[in-house]
Amino acid sequence: MKLPLYIVLFLFGIAIAQSIYFYPLMPDIVGSHFNAAGKVNGTSSKLGYFIAYFVSLAFTSSFSLVLPLLIKSLPTSVINLPHREYWLSGDQREASLQFLNVHFSWLGVATMLLMVVVFHITFLTNLNPNMELNSLLFWFLLGAFLLFTIWWTVLLVRRFPKPL
Repeated sequence: MKLPLYIVLFLFGIAIAQSIYFYPLMPDIVGSHFNAAGKVNGTSSKLGYFIAYFVSLAFTSSFSLVLPLLIKSLPTSVINLPHREYWLSGDQREASLQFLNVHFSWLGVATMLLMVVVFHITFLTNLNPNMELNSLLFWFLLGAFLLFTIWWTVLLVRRFPKPL
């Protein structure tokens, strides 16, 4: 399934376009951390902020790009999976690893999407004279991501039940 990979590459393209557009517009010192109410409580240099953006994207994209390649070569003892001795042995191994590859790829897509949108909100916040983050939108995004991760976890656990 190549769709998650294409989506991650598309999101990287959006991140590059964001950076090209916003970098010259941003002040030299940017708000990089915000409290729960949306007030700036931490700053960084503009360059440091954009470096942090791409480092975080590189890390989150590893769920879609690197982990699926790495997981096949990992020893069974390293993979934390319900009932792994059964699901990662014999006839079940290939189908289980394929499921994990696809499943982690979608986690990477969701995480990267969250990162791109949150950084976009912070870019807009730094261009706003009152420098106040739209905390309602941020909490909504975080809640949506939490719901996704709960759904993601339920699918994972249901896919690997206790063998009969």
